[in-house]
Amino acid sequence: MIKQLPLLLAILFFSSCIKDEAPNPEADIVAISFTENSLRTKSIDIYNDYIVLYPKRSVQLQASDIVSIELSEGASYRARNHATPGDTLFFIDVTSQSKEYTKTYSVIQVNDFPLNFGFETWVRPSSGFLYENPKEGPLQWYSSNNGVAIAWNSSSKKADEYPVRPKHIAGNTAVELRTMTGPGEIAGGVTYIPCLAGSLYLGGFSPLMGLIDPLKATLFGVPFNSGKPVKLTGFYIYKEGVEDYINGNGDRDATKKDKCSIYAVLFKTGDNVEFLYGDNIDDSPNIIARAEVPPENIRQETDFVYFEAGFDYLSYAVPFAWNELDNNEYKLTIVFASSYRGGYYEGRPGNTLIIDNVQLIYETNDE
Repeated sequence: MIKQLPLLLAILFFSSCIKDEAPNPEADIVAISFTENSLRTKSIDIYNDYIVLYPKRSVQLQASDIVSIELSEGASYRARNHATPGDTLFFIDVTSQSKEYTKTYSVIQVNDFPLNFGFETWVRPSSGFLYENPKEGPLQWYSSNNGVAIAWNSSSKKADEYPVRPKHIAGNTAVELRTMTGPGEIAGGVTYIPCLAGSLYLGGFSPLMGLIDPLKATLFGVPFNSGKPVKLTGFYIYKEGVEDYINGNGDRDATKKDKCSIYAVLFKTGDNVEFLYGDNIDDSPNIIARAEVPPENIRQETDFVYFEAGFDYLSYAVPFAWNELDNNEYKLTIVFASSYRGGYYEGRPGNTLIIDNVQLIYETNDE
């Protein structure tokens, strides 16, 4: 089925060529780069109307540090300073080739890892779809909503129809992850999606790989240099779905049970390792430590259940080193999923995992 992809892309390219006869109405930043050795990451996260940067310690980026910027065809931009110091460094106004539209991007920096994730703030990462993802301060979570939007390819789907959505409980907002029946074939048969699981994680997402190889589309890991992780804590509510389990080929199994996932991974980056993926998040040779709530220990309760998972350093070959942490060589991801094999498009529709008040506890180097 992958062989159909070049034809699909050719059709999309041909269609775009026809549309481009008129001045381009788009006002988007496609790519951007900053002064060499100023960031802790090789790639830069660009969302609907904001850009997230992870600067090195003591680095305060300004608009003048932009080395290159790629815009929608024919578009122009103007960078302007932010009047109030804070997470937002400056703004970039992008005007379309047609001059009809202008979009303002906020350029945001992430310096410190949040002490607590309360999931009170939700934003729309895409202007073309209505789904939302949570964010904590300047740090943005990714979710399976990013891939589901591509699978559905429908701008009319409301935020509460996606697998990941806010859940309001007793005056607070938690995150609810649900497993749902998938759309089946998408993109002209390039990919078959029988089941959609709700997942939430720290990292990134590759839209093109979402059509070809879903396990490579999920990019796990954000820069982490706060300290040595000790344990992951929080609260959950879990309810198993009542529908038949759906396997990756679309077959249903009434007897097969499902389970959810709660875990975190610390790993070392390198020349060829910027992220971990769905196919190596469990066994990558770059893993330093892992914390997980054993799926068999997760209980079905109507009220929140406290969880605590310690980081296991002894089971992995890469040792933790403070100098490597200080040199920005480490990344960390936290992952929640409503179905244990959701990355393989498997699960029991109706499976629901609600998460709130998550903390990463770590120790610092007093020396």
